[in-house]
Amino acid sequence: MAGLAVDATTSLRGVEVTTAELRTEARKRDSLLDQLRLEINRSSTVVRDYLIEQDDSEAENQKADLALLRTRIDGALRAYERELPPEEHETFLGLRGRVESYWRSVEPALHWDAAARRAKGGTFLQDVILPLSTEMVQLTNQITAVNERNLDAAEDRIRALHSHLRRRVVTLSAVVLAVGLLLGAMSIRRVQHLEGEAKARFAEVEEARRELQDLSARLLTAQEEERRNLARELHDEIGQGMSAMLVELGRAEAAPDSATRTDRLATARRMAEATVGMVRNMALLLRPSMLDDLGLVAALKWQAREVTRRTGLNVKMVADDVAEDLPDSHRTCLYRVVQEALNNCASHSQASQVRVVVLRDQAGLSVTVQDDGIGFEPSREKGLGLLGIEERIERLGGSFSIESKPGKGTVLSFHLPLVNDGRG
Repeated sequence: MAGLAVDATTSLRGVEVTTAELRTEARKRDSLLDQLRLEINRSSTVVRDYLIEQDDSEAENQKADLALLRTRIDGALRAYERELPPEEHETFLGLRGRVESYWRSVEPALHWDAAARRAKGGTFLQDVILPLSTEMVQLTNQITAVNERNLDAAEDRIRALHSHLRRRVVTLSAVVLAVGLLLGAMSIRRVQHLEGEAKARFAEVEEARRELQDLSARLLTAQEEERRNLARELHDEIGQGMSAMLVELGRAEAAPDSATRTDRLATARRMAEATVGMVRNMALLLRPSMLDDLGLVAALKWQAREVTRRTGLNVKMVADDVAEDLPDSHRTCLYRVVQEALNNCASHSQASQVRVVVLRDQAGLSVTVQDDGIGFEPSREKGLGLLGIEERIERLGGSFSIESKPGKGTVLSFHLPLVNDGRG
C-alpha cells in the first residue's frame, strides 16, 4: 500500500509538472507571436509614414525607428526559435524567410530622397509593403493555430495520462489486495508449519533428554565396569605377581647355598620387571605419560605401534604437521578419540589396514581415521564408544561425522577449532 501511495503521488506530480510546463511554454510562445505581430504592424506603419514623409530630418527619425523595430523583430524571432516545437518548424522557416524578404524589399527605399519617395512611395507601399505585411501576419496566425493544436494535443495527452493513472491505481490496488491475501495465507501456513516444527523439536529435545539419561546410566555402568576391570587386573595380575615374588624371595632367603639363592633372586627380579611392565601398561591406558613427556605425535605413533603389535592390524599414522603447542584439553581429546577408534577397528571392523591423518591449519585440527573393514550402519549400531567420542568432541566445540556402509569400510572424521591459534 505504501508503494501504491508513493507511485500514485509521483505520477500525479509528474502530470502536474508536465501540465504546468506545457501551459507555460504555450503562453510564452503566444506572447512572442503577439509581439511579432505587433512589431510587424508597427514596422508597416513606420514604412508608410517614411514613404509619405516630405521632411528629410523626420524621415531619418523614422528610419532609426524602423531599425529599432527590425532589431526587436529579429530578437523575437530568435527567442521564438528557442521555444520552437518540432511541428512548427516548417511554418516558422517560412515566416523567417518572409521577414528577411520584407527587409530586403524595404532596404532600397530607405535610400530614397523626398522626391523619390513622392514619386514611388504610393506604388511601393501598395505593391510591396502591404502584401508582405499581410503575408507575415497570416504566417504568425498559422503558427498560432499550430500552437493551439499542439496545446490541444498536449491536453489530450494529459487526459490520457490521467486515465492511465486511474487504471494503474486500480490495477495496483487489485495486485496489492491479491498479494496481501496471498501473504496472509502464506503467513498462516508458515505459522502452522513452525508450530509443527516446534512440536517436532520439543519431541526431539525430549528424546535427547531420554537418551542423555540413558547415556549417563551407561557411562556410570561403564565406569563401574572399568573399576571392576582395574580391580581385577590389580588383584589377578599385580597381586598374584607380587605374591609370587614374595614367595620367591622367601625361598631365596632359605636357600642352602649361594648358587640357589642367586637363581631365586634372578627369578624374583624377572617377576618384579614383569609386574612393573604391567603397572606401566595400566598407567598408559589411564593416562599415557609420554603424552606429557614426549608430546602428542610420539604418543599417537606409540599407540599405532601398540595396536599393530597386539592385533597385527597395519596402522599408518600421518601426524607430522601437528605442532605441540596445543591446549592440554585438545591433546587429550585427540589422543583418546584416536585410541578409541583404533580399539574399535581392532575389535569390530575385521580390517587389515587403518590410516590415521591429523592435520592442522588456521581453522583448527582435522582428524580422519579410515579402515578397510566390514563397515556397519552408524544410525543403528552406534555404541557407547562412539557416543563417548562424540561427547568429547562436542565439549570442545568441534564437529564429528562417521561414514560407513556394510562391506565398504568406515571413515571417522572430526574437527576441533582453535580459538587462539598463533600460527601464521
